[in-house]
Amino acid sequence: MKNLKQILVAILVLTSIYSCKKDEQKDTLSKETISAKWVVGGTTDYDSFEFNKSGNYIVVKNTTTKSTNDQIILFGTYEIIDNKTIVLSDFGTLILSKVDENSISFSIKLTSNPNNEIIINASKQEEMGSTTKTELLCRTWELVSLNGENVAGTVDEGTVLFSKAGTYLVTWYNGESGLAQWKWKDATEIKLLYSWEETPVWAEANFVEIIELTNSTLKILEKFDDEDLLYVLKPLVNTKSSTIKSSIELNQKISKKGLLKK
Repeated sequence: MKNLKQILVAILVLTSIYSCKKDEQKDTLSKETISAKWVVGGTTDYDSFEFNKSGNYIVVKNTTTKSTNDQIILFGTYEIIDNKTIVLSDFGTLILSKVDENSISFSIKLTSNPNNEIIINASKQEEMGSTTKTELLCRTWELVSLNGENVAGTVDEGTVLFSKAGTYLVTWYNGESGLAQWKWKDATEIKLLYSWEETPVWAEANFVEIIELTNSTLKILEKFDDEDLLYVLKPLVNTKSSTIKSSIELNQKISKKGLLKK
């Protein structure tokens, strides 16, 4: 009887350990785990995959030229299904075989061609240091107003995604996107440098001033020779807009090349 009790206790202990390990494994894959820019190695159709904690992804496809004007950029939302499966909206399903601090490996089954499996091995791009303002900025935002005027339903409507890898993606009202680079001008983290060039010359880059940055609001001031633009943004809730834009509303105010216009 004593031996039987010891065996039962041992089974219970082993079961408990297994359950804990199983629960830990479920928690391994999260938005925090994959939130980074992953640069693809080898010869594939893709340059990089990037995920953020807002639940958005950026996929940059290979082109014959490295000009940012010719980049093919895919943008959407992603959902973690289980400990190895990530579904990217309007793109496909990723099955992870490995993910750690510096590298990731997965296969892709494209929505457009589910029978063709693509194998990807990628390395994590170096990120800027983590600060309060960097963590607040690096998410997906939508433009709410421009110089005090609501942009909903106009051609100024758009989103911008900042990442700790130093990239930011602007998606405009017509669904087109542009990928740019950013960094803080100095340790005060008040002025933000940006460049639409793939290899920026930061000494010659333009800058904007961060007027307000909280969990719910981002206010950016961009000064030009003849006028200033005040952008007010809020965290993005939905990436799809069903708003129909009438021709009378097509009065674009962001007419200058700047932070949000390529």
